[in-house]
Amino acid sequence: MAEDTARYEPALPFPPYAYVPGLFSRPEAAFEGNTPEQSFRYGVDLFNHGFYWEAHEAWESAWIAHGRAGEQADLLKGLIHLAACGVKARQRSLHGIEAHAGKAIVLFENVGEDLGMTSLRSLTEQVKKVRETPSRYLRELQENVVIVFDFRIELSRG
Repeated sequence: MAEDTARYEPALPFPPYAYVPGLFSRPEAAFEGNTPEQSFRYGVDLFNHGFYWEAHEAWESAWIAHGRAGEQADLLKGLIHLAACGVKARQRSLHGIEAHAGKAIVLFENVGEDLGMTSLRSLTEQVKKVRETPSRYLRELQENVVIVFDFRIELSRG
């Protein structure tokens, strides 16, 4: 699935491995773009390709730049929690998946529009499935990059 997934920031490279705390050393690189919008799109690329901790970092950079308040910040904070679900799945933590999915859902439901995404409502429904069946998303730690989710985030191109 990752090979045919569109890139929104193809000039920004993927890291050599997906960081999972306790499995690999923490990367030194910063995972952010030159603008909050570029960091947002880069985070989507990272997430869709199985780099969950790195997506979290990119979205956190954009979240901070948006002042941590308002609808765009809430969307980003929800995405940060969704990325944390991916990390927790790699760590085989059912509680972590459920907790972060729940927080993401609350934030997504408080956002009134899609804010550059093709369908925030559809993403929210997917995250509800993650919360309801977290064991479905558990992944083994040994593999380098693992795509945990059976959905991807898609952005409007306009």
